[in-house]
Amino acid sequence: MKLIIINKLSPEKQKEFEAFIPGLSVEWYLSPKEALPHVHDADIIALWGFQNVEPLLQAAPQVKWIHSLSDGVERLLSPSMLNRSILLTNSRGVHDIAVAEHTIALLLALTRSIPTAIRQQEQHIWKRPRAFLLHGKTIAIIGYGNIGRAIAKRLQGFNCHIIAVKNHHTKEDGVNEIYTTNEINQVLPKADVTIAALPSTPETDQFFNSEKFNLMKENSYFINIARASIVNEKDLLAALTSGHLSGAGLDVFNKEPLPYEHPFWAMKQVIITPHVASWTPDTWQRLLELLKDNLKAFYESKPLKNIVDKGKGY
Repeated sequence: MKLIIINKLSPEKQKEFEAFIPGLSVEWYLSPKEALPHVHDADIIALWGFQNVEPLLQAAPQVKWIHSLSDGVERLLSPSMLNRSILLTNSRGVHDIAVAEHTIALLLALTRSIPTAIRQQEQHIWKRPRAFLLHGKTIAIIGYGNIGRAIAKRLQGFNCHIIAVKNHHTKEDGVNEIYTTNEINQVLPKADVTIAALPSTPETDQFFNSEKFNLMKENSYFINIARASIVNEKDLLAALTSGHLSGAGLDVFNKEPLPYEHPFWAMKQVIITPHVASWTPDTWQRLLELLKDNLKAFYESKPLKNIVDKGKGY
């Protein structure tokens, strides 16, 4: 059985994987292009959800299982994936803590004007920037999966009024109100902070557009730690430029790296992080542990964790 991982793997980890499953051969490559000549006899390929899997699948007639090292799988839902009986799993549950902590970091940096304080420190300027108290404020989490729940859990310590927006009206602990996605127009006007945590699907493409931004509360904040495709960046830029939104914390962008000339770079009310919300040294270890668990299940012909519904896209 042959496993190909599209990410650097230490020699120790490679040996650990090969010793874990009898007869397992493990190879790693830095990119799909580099891996392409070697996938013809691969049974399993593990790669990131934003990487192009189609050329690999066309060159790998016997592959049985694709594993996404990300939560998202949008670029993995290629024609070959949809037309063949290939298992698709993701890393749901691994990134929750890191993304939730990053969300809180963005939120506090925005609301306590930390970037302004840093700029003033660099210039030796003693001036008190504006601050915004989270206590008692209304926070709307749009998309209430594992990451949304992890964010809500951490917001509870700030005594915020938390609104969850999800597909169905099922009960959730730790939130004050629940709305469906179809009811979002009732939520946005009363949220002091809107946090985007939606998956990338055809239904969520450009979900946050001018209509949604115009509905948001005046001087509120917007945070996106989910997928770039769910936000119309031009419409967000307009909402920030007009002053309708006080600020935004953004970890994902339609084009990455974010182009040098992009207006977001120059906006003092915007915090940019380079798609790192989920990434810590601990994250990689947790990703590999999940992959090992699923490898064992695959070898023993048992159900795998985190099987993706290809029709839904998550």
